[in-house]
Amino acid sequence: MAISTAGYSQSELRTLQYAVNSYAYSNALEQFYQNCLQLDPEQYMVKKPDNTRFHNLLQQQLQLEINQFVSSVATNPKLRQRAPDDISLTDCNDHAAYQKVLDRYELELFALEIATPVKVSKQDAASHRKQQQQLAIKSATELLARSKAVAIVSIIDRNSLSTLEQSNFLHPEYKGRYIYRVDQGWRNIPSRYMGMQSYLTEQQYGKGPKSWLLLLDQHNQFLKVFDEAEARVYLNLLGKPEWHFDNQGNLQRR
Repeated sequence: MAISTAGYSQSELRTLQYAVNSYAYSNALEQFYQNCLQLDPEQYMVKKPDNTRFHNLLQQQLQLEINQFVSSVATNPKLRQRAPDDISLTDCNDHAAYQKVLDRYELELFALEIATPVKVSKQDAASHRKQQQQLAIKSATELLARSKAVAIVSIIDRNSLSTLEQSNFLHPEYKGRYIYRVDQGWRNIPSRYMGMQSYLTEQQYGKGPKSWLLLLDQHNQFLKVFDEAEARVYLNLLGKPEWHFDNQGNLQRR
């Protein structure tokens, strides 16, 4: 739930606006970095933005953690309307454009650093967090109702399988090096090995989470894919797994 700007002085409103502006630049830089990383991490050497200073300033000037700020201050319509909307980062080779946005981000952070400190009501932030949790549970419940199979999987190198296993489990047109290995789950039991919804590079595999939660429809098509941290609300709703594969690859039911 967005905070109301009523009751804040003009100098305090300027502080809030500097924070929202900084968030706009921070968000644009992070999205650009992730986009270039997905396109080709080896070709596009885009530096990952460091938001440590921004997060520290939020605590110092607004007494808010980043998640509290995003769910309350950053969602205020008036503050968002005044935030920069001309941030253009599209070309992963255009280092000058990236540096220009980075410089503007640094200027906003400096303005935030020397601005008047503001004490934002944490009651608003706490109320919004509770509301978001309730919405997450509702959304998860609805998505689980549409899922015919739910599985916890590991990402493995397809070359760990024999040629026969690869031909039995993987589609002939699947060219990715990395695949899902189904370890345990609920409801219907999908194929033990399956191709991923998108190909991973070796660098992405090395840095990314290795355990994921898959939600599949009646045709074993992906409804949703989460890493284990994002899947916590789903795992809480599902309870203990109904089946698993042991170390020999044999199916065991609860």
